[in-house]
Amino acid sequence: MSAQMSSEDWKEHALSRIEPHRTALLVIDVQRDFCSDDGALAALGSNVSPCKAVANRIAKFLPTIRADVALTAFFQLIYDPEKMSESQRERLIRNGRPIICAPESAGSELFLKPAPGDLVFTKHRYSAFSNDQLRRLLHERSITSIAVAGVDTHICVEGTVRQGYDLGYRMIVLSDLVATRQSEFARHENSLAICGRYFALTMESDAFLHIVRHQGTLACKHDAV
Repeated sequence: MSAQMSSEDWKEHALSRIEPHRTALLVIDVQRDFCSDDGALAALGSNVSPCKAVANRIAKFLPTIRADVALTAFFQLIYDPEKMSESQRERLIRNGRPIICAPESAGSELFLKPAPGDLVFTKHRYSAFSNDQLRRLLHERSITSIAVAGVDTHICVEGTVRQGYDLGYRMIVLSDLVATRQSEFARHENSLAICGRYFALTMESDAFLHIVRHQGTLACKHDAV
C-alpha cells in the first residue's frame, strides 16, 4: 500500500482487505441499565430511547450477519467494586455501591438475548479489549477486522475502537448501530467523527453486510480456481 494514497484510495484498500472468516462483530454493553426504561440511567432522569432503538436495530441485524463473520460476541459491563481501580471507585460508587451495572443486578443483564453460538464476555473497564479472554480468542482465530455496535458511542464503543486500533485491528464502527442517551447526542456525533478520522472505518450496517458478502463471494471464487 502506497504512502501516497488519497483518503478515498486508502478506504477502498482497507475495505478490500476485510475477510469474513477473519472478521468479528462485538456488541458492546447492550444492557438494561443503558437501554431499558426501568434501568438505572432512566431512573436517574436520562432519556434512553436512542439506546433502546439501537438495541432493536441490532436485534434485527444480527440474524442477517452471524453466518457471514467468524464470531459474534456480546459484552456486559459489570462494575464490581472488588475489580475497580481507585479512580473508578471514586467516580462510579455512591453510598457503597455502583450507580450502574452493579454485580448480579437486573440492570447489568443483557437487553438482547444472544443466540446459540454467540459468545458473552464480562468486562470491568470501558474497552472490550480489557478482557484477556477476548484478546486470546481473537489471536487464536487470526481475526484482523472487528466491527463494533452498541452503547455508549463516546464511552465504551469509542474506548474499544481506540484500543483495538492500537492493537493493530482494522476497526469498523457500524454507525447506525451505535447510540447514547439523548442528552449526550452531540458527544455521540463527535465520537463518530473522531473514530472515522483517526481510528476506524465508519459505515452503516447494510454497507458492512454488503462488503462482507461480496468479499466472501470473491474468496469462494478464488478457492474454486
